[in-house]
Amino acid sequence: MRLLTGVVSIVGVLILSGSSYAAMDSASYQIEWDTVGNGGSDLAESGSYRLRDTLGNTAIGNGTSGSYQLRAGYRQGVYDQLVSLQVLAQSRSSGRAATAVAGTTVTTNPAGLAIGDYIALIQDEGAMQVAAVGKVSAVGAGDVTVSGWTDGGVAPVINGVDDYVYELTGSTASLGELDPGVVSTAVVMAEVSADLDTGYVAQVLQDEPLTAGAATISPVGDGTVSAGSEEYGARSSDASVDDSTFDTADTAFLTTYQPVTEKTAGAMNDRSFLTLKASISALTEDGTYQQTLSYIVSGRF
Repeated sequence: MRLLTGVVSIVGVLILSGSSYAAMDSASYQIEWDTVGNGGSDLAESGSYRLRDTLGNTAIGNGTSGSYQLRAGYRQGVYDQLVSLQVLAQSRSSGRAATAVAGTTVTTNPAGLAIGDYIALIQDEGAMQVAAVGKVSAVGAGDVTVSGWTDGGVAPVINGVDDYVYELTGSTASLGELDPGVVSTAVVMAEVSADLDTGYVAQVLQDEPLTAGAATISPVGDGTVSAGSEEYGARSSDASVDDSTFDTADTAFLTTYQPVTEKTAGAMNDRSFLTLKASISALTEDGTYQQTLSYIVSGRF
């Protein structure tokens, strides 16, 4: 009996940069912002809140012309830019059948799911599957509701045949037992908050090919991972990615960063996902095939 399995570890990384602003400084001191007035604390905060306050401001507001922009007032100059990243992988052991979907509610066994969890809804699991991801907002007796679905441009149509719900949790994606007759898949979701007018870009790289000892599963080269062929790659849910083909074809990972999601405006709790796909041939060597993917998000500055 042949035994081949695939396991992918996901690492999330952030690159943070700040915008520049005027300052009063010398060789030894710097005053980042100053005001004519008195009173107020530069920063007061607790475990849950942050307050920037001052006394004595006048003429607070924005002024613009064809060539200049003025943000008047002491606190106008303070802007805590935010970029955050959460990466979650499909938990294969959490799979359960999906029998219907109506809007944001899917009929499925809700056991083990709670408000705030993330799930993947998959139609016709396999090479041509259609997927969507969402955050659980309600759990019923025989269904689960999410706050909204994110799909790859086409919403899953659920009829109970090869349709499943999986929890998205942790940083390890299992492709399960690989078989020459099927394409094994796993969903990896990224949730990004980027309080940046110019948006963000998410990229991935691999440490090495999907490898078991000296054996590797060949990277996909023809745009489609097909059953019976030894191939491995992924497709992005983002349909408008520049500088890579993850948006239009099953694409191989490289040891250099490739964009998989791009946004040109700020976004909060913005979700996208990769669908990992692997297939083997009758000649593929037995083993547990593994790799690590690094997922990096950076703001556009």
